[in-house]
Amino acid sequence: MRWLASRLVWSLLMMLAITFLTFVVVDSAPIDRAELEVERVAAERGLDATERDEMLLKLRIRYGLVDAESRAAVPLLQRYGDWLCSAAMLRLGGVGDDHAALWLRLRQALPVTLWIGGLALALAMAGGIVLGTWAGLRPGSLRDRVLSNALLVLAGVPEFLLATLLVLVFCVALPWLPISGLHSPGAERWGMGTQLLDLARHLLLPVLVTAVGPLMCVARFVRDAVARADRAAFTVNLRALGLDPGEVRGRLLRHGCVPVATLTGDLLPMLVGGSIVVENVFALDGLGHLAFQAMMGKELPLVMALLVLGAAVTLVGLVLSDLLHRWLDPRVRLS
Repeated sequence: MRWLASRLVWSLLMMLAITFLTFVVVDSAPIDRAELEVERVAAERGLDATERDEMLLKLRIRYGLVDAESRAAVPLLQRYGDWLCSAAMLRLGGVGDDHAALWLRLRQALPVTLWIGGLALALAMAGGIVLGTWAGLRPGSLRDRVLSNALLVLAGVPEFLLATLLVLVFCVALPWLPISGLHSPGAERWGMGTQLLDLARHLLLPVLVTAVGPLMCVARFVRDAVARADRAAFTVNLRALGLDPGEVRGRLLRHGCVPVATLTGDLLPMLVGGSIVVENVFALDGLGHLAFQAMMGKELPLVMALLVLGAAVTLVGLVLSDLLHRWLDPRVRLS
């Protein structure tokens, strides 16, 4: 409990540091939300110089950039404190923004990213453990060399290139799979089984592209851990004592899964981080695509909200990875 309390305090301090640094960086960018909105309104309705200045001042006061009484610029620390108070009450839009609309956009995008990230994470974990154990049981063998070289090749293929190649092959040259979205037109009128099959066809390529990188990392870590354990003295002793080979492989698999616990903290953000490349290539409205839109549209509140969500999941993942490491290896002491 003492360890958990200290980690929670550390996570809270890290969250404050991450949000403050991001707030400073975004604030220093040559972007003025008020000016952007005034330009948009001026392009639609036409405003003279006086109207533009009045509207600009009102918007800066609304967004907490200018003090309403003194008309002076609000200091950075005060603006960060105002945002922090709003965020603590889950009003992630910040000062002067529509919090309900922001939460609606997050709720609409989150299920898409959860589907892709969750399935990709499961595939990377299961496939990486199986392949890594299979290669690690025979280090230096033909299958180990073939698998290691194949993983090395996959590691060198950029995500956007892999996604583009799969689309060209399976969606254009061989039109077996849909090219975009999560549902076919009119799918809502189909039966439940047909809808699930349609969803699986739409998810197949995005999940595969997202899972390739993590699967490679998991497989390499597990392979090395299993190979080291296979050469360890305790394994030699177990075999000399005549222990069943299946039991020996089970113990080697447990040793191979220990590094996966360390990777969990890095891989868990896949659930909410999304992939800008994958979601844009396959036209999926997930959190990755939403983050891209927020950056292109200079939407500071949405950028900060996505950052808070990603940072929170990352910090939780680090704590869970320590607990999982302790469960897999009882020799580890959390302090």
